[in-house]
Amino acid sequence: MKRAWVYAVSAVVVVTAGVWLLPHAPSTPEEAAPEAIALSPLDAKVQEAVAIIQSGEGNPMQAIFALREVVEEEPTHRDAQFYLGQFSMLSGQFDKAVERFEIVLQTYGDDEAAAVGLAQARSQMGDTEGAIQGLQTFLTEYPNTPGASNLQTLLAELQAGTTEASEPN
Repeated sequence: MKRAWVYAVSAVVVVTAGVWLLPHAPSTPEEAAPEAIALSPLDAKVQEAVAIIQSGEGNPMQAIFALREVVEEEPTHRDAQFYLGQFSMLSGQFDKAVERFEIVLQTYGDDEAAAVGLAQARSQMGDTEGAIQGLQTFLTEYPNTPGASNLQTLLAELQAGTTEASEPN
């Protein structure tokens, strides 16, 4: 029962992090930036793929294939790898999510969202100790990350789950 609570909290954190990281459009055209930032073709492809999945319109597998094409062309593309990790978690493919988040962190070591995703994917796979060690390492290397308190909370929840699981009933 207590382990289910940890999983439920982890799921809430994953969804919250995903929503927080999603691009947000201005509410009115007047609020839009006066100069449009030119996106690379790969960035545009990632945004289109994510929009397909977020909207629920269109074929989600088409979007996943588009993200995979971006990764084939640029294996360290942050957003493509990150979203593939997020979507892997949503589909219960935690081993693939771990691989994706590890790639992001190898290239962008201070990527807080990838560190959270990696810890949650490891936890879902039953590797709570790996999740704890990963968060501890991240916080040691990047103690001033903006979301350090959120990472500390997740770390404490994972540690509490480990302690509760090891206590005799």
